[in-house]
Amino acid sequence: MASPPPLQPVTPADPIAHFTPNTEYVYSAGWNFAIRSRKHTNNYGFNNIADYRPGEKTPLFMVIGDSFVEAHEVDAGKSAAELLNARLGGRGRVYSIGLSGAALPQYLATAEYACRTFKPEALAFFIISNDFDESLLKYNQDPQLHHFDEQGRLVPARYELPSAKRVLRHSAFIRYVMYNLVSGARLNQIRLWLRGPVAVAQAASGEERLRDSRRAVDYFLAQIPERCGLAPNAILFVLDAVRPAIYSAVTLKAATETSYHARMRAYLAAEAKARGYELLDLQPVFIERHARDGARFEFPTDSHWNALGHQVVADEVRKSATYGRLFNAAGGVVHTAGASQVSPDTRAR
Repeated sequence: MASPPPLQPVTPADPIAHFTPNTEYVYSAGWNFAIRSRKHTNNYGFNNIADYRPGEKTPLFMVIGDSFVEAHEVDAGKSAAELLNARLGGRGRVYSIGLSGAALPQYLATAEYACRTFKPEALAFFIISNDFDESLLKYNQDPQLHHFDEQGRLVPARYELPSAKRVLRHSAFIRYVMYNLVSGARLNQIRLWLRGPVAVAQAASGEERLRDSRRAVDYFLAQIPERCGLAPNAILFVLDAVRPAIYSAVTLKAATETSYHARMRAYLAAEAKARGYELLDLQPVFIERHARDGARFEFPTDSHWNALGHQVVADEVRKSATYGRLFNAAGGVVHTAGASQVSPDTRAR
């Protein structure tokens, strides 16, 4: 039975939503428990098998994202970030902060928090299909998440576990209904109701949604330097594929030509590259692997990456210039903002 720990209050002093720290729990999804995993929250309350040590001096690569980074669907230790960390064998660190429902402004706030708290030398943002329009208050007012207002300002999250949810959490039947019987879309609606008053997203035409989503991308990219203090070559964008359309040439062609997700992927990729950021596009990687052996990278009943998907993503991130520059250069030399080449230990912060 799914028994994730409750989210802790989000306040100005503790601005990033996280679970109760140091907790072992079980996650499941599907009426027949088709997805089952054992999870662990670390000393900071994030889903990661490793504790985070701000005082350590080894190079740090920080992975930021939504439920794909939170990775409820795979066992502790099997997410892409955890696999990367394990491969380093102690000569460096890969930490991760993921939160279900997060979008671009939440990533921005998380990056600022991570850079201030853990001082990473490089960042990776995992970008998923719902990260664009859900960035704006116009479409999403989940109180546990940061959002952009109409002027592109970051609106901070404010959250405390509602009393209704506090009571319902004690019922195994309610947890089964919510995590195993209810569809993903309906579950999100219920979760939002339990988190407090949330305005209904305004209806928007397809073109209006695209314009708004592009604005969100522009706001996000423009604010990364001031929030993170890192040079463009210390930031990697990992872009998910248009799944499940990639498994058929016919559906892929249609999705690439017309779908909202494909158009937003292309927009973010072009804008990120124009600003000097590295982009890792998972689409050709997944397509090639599927053509080779028929592999699929999500669950039959859930779009999140399965264990193979996380493994493939980790392998590709290891090949990236951003990752390699941090961990493969002699002496851990990296490029940082405002300097040519500075070791992580002596970098001005």
